[in-house]
Amino acid sequence: MLGLVLPLAIALAGGAPQAAASLPTASDPGEAALAAARTAFAERGDPVRLEEAIARFTEAARLRPADPAPLLGLARAQAFRAEATPRSAREAWGESARAAERALRIVSPGFGEVVDAGGAPRTAVARVGAPGAEALYWLALGAMGGARTRGMVAVLAVKDEARALMERAAELDERLDGGGPRRALGAWLATIPSAAGGGAAAARVQLERARALGRDDQRTKVVEAETLAVLLQDRARFEALLAEVVAFDPARAPALEPENQLARRRAEELLARKERLF
Repeated sequence: MLGLVLPLAIALAGGAPQAAASLPTASDPGEAALAAARTAFAERGDPVRLEEAIARFTEAARLRPADPAPLLGLARAQAFRAEATPRSAREAWGESARAAERALRIVSPGFGEVVDAGGAPRTAVARVGAPGAEALYWLALGAMGGARTRGMVAVLAVKDEARALMERAAELDERLDGGGPRRALGAWLATIPSAAGGGAAAARVQLERARALGRDDQRTKVVEAETLAVLLQDRARFEALLAEVVAFDPARAPALEPENQLARRRAEELLARKERLF
């Protein structure tokens, strides 16, 4: 059992990290599994290829226990699965968070030391440097994503710890996942009162920065429409943002095509519900 105990309403369980070891050579099966995982993940828009990527990342993580790369790939793949297949979201977010925590303990052992000694994760993040930014990002995202599948009580239990992790990820590398740390913070702050450091103004700052960092990433526009525009009851902004997403040609950003296809699908769903939102 991993030592991180967040009040996240999800169990972040998994095998304890192994002692550091030299990475395998090019002929090692672990490297072959990792290469196969990355090839499959490039075609993640196909559910079969996504499942193959998850299986190969899992295999590579087993074969390369001291290497965070397979675990980070697994965390990202499971996060994509959570967004692409809502019925699997609870399980997928949990798997994503577990993989991210294991990676974090490899690249930033000081984080685990603080938590295992009884310290709060929000305190432990001070021990995380730049190499741990991506793991922090996926851990925070998975924690909040899993909590949302359980309801408001779980979200309230998660929000402070997840926000601390995400803020540290943003400090270390705000460019991750197309401005993902800023995008996530913007969405979360839109649901937090101004007195608690959230509110529309704080959310807008984060979302504007996320758009600047990931200009071709349509997810930020969807998040802004779904959270900030609805909060402010700004129907014109809501419709304009989602129209841009629907009109965007995914071929303009091939590396982001699967994510932008999901963003388009979500935009269409939100537009179909707009009469109930405004």
